[in-house]
Order: sequence, then structure tokens, then C-alpha cells
Amino acid sequence: MARIRRWASAGVLLLILWLLGARPPEAVPLRPMAGTPSPALPTLTPSAVPTASPPTPGSRYGLAIVDFRLHPDGPLYAGDRLSFEVEVRNVGRAPLAGGRVEIRRGGPEGEEVLAEAALPELAPGASHRAVWTWVWQAPGSGTVPLIGIARGEGAGGAVEARWAQTATLRPQEALPETERRARWAQARSRCCTHVYLTGTAAEADLARLMAWADEAEATVRARMGLSTPLPISVVWIPRLLGHGGFAVGDSLILTYPVADRLPVDLPTILRHEMVHRMTCAGIGREDCLGHLPALITEGLAVFIAGGHYRPEPLTQRAAALLRMGGWIPLEELVDDFYAHPHEIGYLEAGAFVEELVRKGGWPRFLDFLRSLERRPGESDRTVLDRALRDVYHQDIRGIESRWREALERLPPDPEQAADLRFVWTFFEALRAYQRTYDPSAYFLKAWLPDWRQAVREGIVADFMRAPDSPEGRRAWQELQAARAQAARGDIAAALAALQALCRALGCSDVAEPVPERPGLPVPDGRAKG
Repeated sequence: MARIRRWASAGVLLLILWLLGARPPEAVPLRPMAGTPSPALPTLTPSAVPTASPPTPGSRYGLAIVDFRLHPDGPLYAGDRLSFEVEVRNVGRAPLAGGRVEIRRGGPEGEEVLAEAALPELAPGASHRAVWTWVWQAPGSGTVPLIGIARGEGAGGAVEARWAQTATLRPQEALPETERRARWAQARSRCCTHVYLTGTAAEADLARLMAWADEAEATVRARMGLSTPLPISVVWIPRLLGHGGFAVGDSLILTYPVADRLPVDLPTILRHEMVHRMTCAGIGREDCLGHLPALITEGLAVFIAGGHYRPEPLTQRAAALLRMGGWIPLEELVDDFYAHPHEIGYLEAGAFVEELVRKGGWPRFLDFLRSLERRPGESDRTVLDRALRDVYHQDIRGIESRWREALERLPPDPEQAADLRFVWTFFEALRAYQRTYDPSAYFLKAWLPDWRQAVREGIVADFMRAPDSPEGRRAWQELQAARAQAARGDIAAALAALQALCRALGCSDVAEPVPERPGLPVPDGRAKG
């Protein structure tokens, strides 16, 4: 980010580390002092991925298959139910009027069509992702050539793109015993229907998980003023997807165990996803999600949950972010919310909702939520600005300006700044790992097939398996070693390891130190950036 600049002096960093050294073990101090060598970490190389031949540069008409995925992820076995994802992009300079995309199986007797779908009209640069879920049951073990074919129609004739990949099927008897024995089961708690896989940690800890869910549901419903419970299904899976939790319709998809892999608090994640389930009911509007900007829906979830990944003082943490120089103006953040750095966006959104509630109280904030009305073609910024003016009588710039002035007056909190820096760096490294070695787990493209169909048909592989490669295992081990170092209080080594991993994986924003924002006073015990 352009906002990121170098620290002013090594002496300030030394002072920070000294001050933070007296904190409890769970508190996370600053990055290592400038000049401290990072532990040796070889450059990680992504697993080999087949690539399609690019079109001729500058072609008027062109089509490319830019992504081809098989599911379940990881090793494939005879008898697996396979799913396919193909992303097709118009790489020419003229629009394409449509076409078809297919998945074929090659063989000595010719090609067999396994799945096909229409390709819509594509403007230059536009993409279309075709998804076929559990459409083909793999035969016996061995290799199977798979071919993706996309054809588009332009004014100058047809264009075609192909992508070939060989799937290797292991014999069914090689399937791990835990997956072979796993079956879907369910239980009922006060709030929810819990769906889980037998033989997993979720089954062993089911009583605790149900108690957490009941407590989270009751807390969120009370805070949102809902007297009538909503039907909720909580699906517990061992596969780590995204940051550990998703809300899909009336269901929550949660990874368990997760706290031994990520620095998160599962009850907080439960509350966050429960808010998503209850938001529309809380404002009495069934279609609300089509009208609320993501900055508001995610900010509301963070605010009511009491933190993003863990309980956090949002206002103090937002002030720490502002002092670090990583602040994103709200008018920039609100449009394309998920494209911005995750930890910054969610923190600012949660603290902004907290500020609105502080300014006018909860009833007024509910009026604001109900006033968010999206008209055809309107941006999130336009929707948000109009509602703010209607209810709070200020536009987004005016509210943010006064709010930032208040944040700047707060005393510095080195502990919050240090913890924010660690969490930000850790999750940037996690997402870089997922994009490189486990793309179906990356939160923006997570593979979340219909769990109800999976239960009906006894499909478990998609919810248990993950890719496995030597490079991926090494990257994961480095990530977990850093998490363990931070938990033991060895923060300098943890951040050095995370930054080395980020450099190897190409993290976008956090490999270098973040300074104080110029123009703000630098306290004696300056917070981590």
C-alpha cells in the first residue's frame, strides 16, 4: 500500500519491544527491530499447474480458460464424485456473443462429454465461471485425461480455448481410514440443528460446540432485539475454509477445530456468523442483503460479535490502526469492500458501526439500516451516503472526519497496535498460502457445495480433504510455527518468520514495517505498525 512507509528510527523500535515485553503471553508485541535477520526460509515454489496457451497479443477476438479446478481437493480415489469449475475470460478487444463450455474425458476411443453449459455474452475482459457439482463418478484407479473446452462466437467467427489436465485416481482401498468411516450425523441443541461427521473432533466435542452455539445465538438475538428464534443449521467440518466460518442462507459452515490452526476465538466467529443469519429479521426486511453495503453487514457482525476474530476493543483498535498509517478512507473502503486488506476493512467497519451506535443509540441505528435502499445501478457509496444524510444528517466524509479527530485524541495503546500488526500479518500469510497451495479454501473463492445434498448422498470428501504438496506442507509448517511462537510470547521471531513467509508467497501489504501516520504525535512507547 502507498500508505506504508519505513519506521522513523530503530531507537523507537527498541523502546517498543522493551515496553511490550512485560505484557501477558497472549498479547502480541511488535515486529523485530530493523536490521534483525529473519530466519532462513527457502523460496517456496507453487505446485505445478497446467496453463492454457495465451491468445495472440492484441487479437480482436480471443478466449482463454484462466482457471480449471477439480473437486474434491487433494488426492483423488476411485469412486469419487467429481466436481468441476472452469473460469473463461474474453481476452480479445471485441465482445463475444456467447457460446459453450464443456468438460470432456479423453481416452483411446475418443472424447466423452462429462459436463456442458452455455457461455453467456462476454464483454472484453469479462469472465464467466461455470460450476458443475458432483456430476461424474470417477471409475477405477489410474489416470484420466480431462479437457476443458470453451467456444465463443464473435463477429469475425468462432474462437476456442482448451485446457488439458490429467487426473490420477488412487485405488479406493488407499482411502484414509478416517474418511472411509466418516458419516454425516446430526444433533439438536436449543438454538440449532448441528450437522457433523462421525469420527472427527466435532463429534468428540459436540456438547461444548452446542453450548457455544446456544450462547452465541441467545447473545446475538438479544442484542438485535429478536424474540423469536430463527431456524439455524450449524455444519461442522474439519476442512479449513477461509478464516474458519461462513454464513450461507440459514446455515453456518464452521471449521472445527480451528483455534489450533488460526489465532481465533470460535465463540466470536459463531456470533459473527449468527449476526449474518439474523440481520434481515432484525430489521424486519427479508430482502435486506441486496440493499446493505458489505461495509455495513460485516461491520454489524463485527460490532455485535464484540470483535473480528476474537473479543476486541474496536474503537481503541481503530485508533491504533490510524496511528499506524494503514487507514483506508471509508468512501474508498465502502465500494468493493472485500478487495481491500481484510483485517483493516473489517476493523474499520466494526468500529464505524460502533461509532454510529454511540452517536445516536441502537434504535436510530436500526432506522439507518432500514433506510438503506439500493436503486438500480447504484454503488454502495451512494446507498450509504444517502442513508447517512437521511438519519444522521451528515455524509460519509463529514462523519468520518469528526470520528477520526476523536480517534486521534485517544491515548496510544501499544498492545492493541502490536496485536493488530501480528493478526494482520498472520492472515495475509494465510491467504497467500491458500491462494498458492489451496485456492479452494481462499475466502473469496471457497468451495462450498450444497451440504444438504452431501448429507442425502453420503458425500464427505469435499468437506475433509485438502491439497497436499511438499511446498504447501512446508509453507503451512512455517505458518503454524509462527503462530506457536506468538502464543509462547516470542513475538519478534514470530513476525520475522511470517514476514519471510510473506516474501516467499508474495503477500501484498505487510512484509515491511508500518509507520506512524505523519502529523500525529509519536508517544514515548510508540505502538507497533
